[in-house]
Amino acid sequence: MLFKFFIIIISLSPLFFGSNRVWSWSLYSSLIACLGAVYFYTVLTADKKQALSLTFIKIPLLLISITLLWIYLQTVTWLPASWLHPFWQLTANHLNTEVAASISISPANTIEALMRLISYCLVFFLSFQFSRQSKNASFIFNSVAYVGTLYALYGLIAFWGDYKSLFGFEKLHYLGNVSSTFVNRNSYATYAGLGILASFPLLISRLQRSLKYGIQNNYGLQYFIENVIVRAGLPLLMIFIISTALLLSHSRGGFLSSLFAIIIFLILPIIAKKVKVGKISIMLLMIVTFTTAALWSSGDKLLERMDQITLTADKNGRLAVYELLEQQIAENPWLGMGYGSFEKSFRLYRNETVKGYYTMAHNTYLENMFELGVLPAGCLFLALFYIGLQCLRGVWQRQQHWYYPAIGCCATLLVGAHALVDFSLQIPAVAYTYTLLMGAALAQSLPRSQRLSS
Repeated sequence: MLFKFFIIIISLSPLFFGSNRVWSWSLYSSLIACLGAVYFYTVLTADKKQALSLTFIKIPLLLISITLLWIYLQTVTWLPASWLHPFWQLTANHLNTEVAASISISPANTIEALMRLISYCLVFFLSFQFSRQSKNASFIFNSVAYVGTLYALYGLIAFWGDYKSLFGFEKLHYLGNVSSTFVNRNSYATYAGLGILASFPLLISRLQRSLKYGIQNNYGLQYFIENVIVRAGLPLLMIFIISTALLLSHSRGGFLSSLFAIIIFLILPIIAKKVKVGKISIMLLMIVTFTTAALWSSGDKLLERMDQITLTADKNGRLAVYELLEQQIAENPWLGMGYGSFEKSFRLYRNETVKGYYTMAHNTYLENMFELGVLPAGCLFLALFYIGLQCLRGVWQRQQHWYYPAIGCCATLLVGAHALVDFSLQIPAVAYTYTLLMGAALAQSLPRSQRLSS
């Protein structure tokens, strides 16, 4: 019951603007915190002691704990005066009164961002604990796939129906693009890419059953054709629907990062010798056929936008932002400006080279180093890298269900690649879905004996 409630919470997180509103992310953070408290209470009071598995997540937990501790320290007022941002002294001089000073330019925003990050970590932790059982991991991946299809259908209906509102709120941005329940099309594109990856276990398991007699003989080929239509038809349709929504989002970064992740997913089992080239070729042919059909019917505008990509094109002025951030990181590499304070702190450093107003840096790596400092941001990056690397290792370790850790590795590549040019991973619903998948993928990267005994 607790596990299913957990999945329902994460499944509903994209419903209201990707949970990128104070009330929505606060609600989900509170629900996840309560769920975590109930889970720990259940474990501690169970008749049969169910030990928490910490052995295989102690390194990422240690790394992320360093980051979390530093974020908290950025908000306190008792650190050495030389550590505090000079903005506070200027404010005190201007107001001619004492001001509570901290490292963070905006302690309130830093606390809010810390709450969100803790909730993401808790989703990962709970997903890992629940997914030590393969049936729970399978339920997680299937849920993301089915729910992702429903959100894609909603986005397509709203797009083709030319609806310009979302739950009574007028849609002001990205008209003419599929963004489903998200405000930003790029954030939805990342979510759609995760949904496509989560659909692959359904497709693979049903293809494997359809290839029971091979395709080298007439009976085997006939059996495959008859069964693949019945068994693999639904996951292929799901991939087609989500792919169509992804293409109609017209997000170049979302499309390219998703395509990159899918290609790696198809290459990994060949390198790891998990399947024969012929079998993966059948899956590749099916995916290519359906995605080509989606591209042919829905990809005109996206292809047009792809043609506009050049090394010098920078209509939004992001390169100027990147250069300015790199300068500020070099000048203040250790302390940072305060996690979650980019919108306010960047105002102090922007110059005439930056056009427009930026609430996000459109590069999560630079933004995190700007806000946190190089070392705490590096710990955060290393934690994600370590988890992705363990999932990659799990592809070789697992004899069955190798595709779960493979999806974890590819999901990290997807969000990591898109984070170079956008901020999708900073949207709560995307972060919740990603950490949900990663917890399950990491748990399933371990052999059965280690999963259940550690």
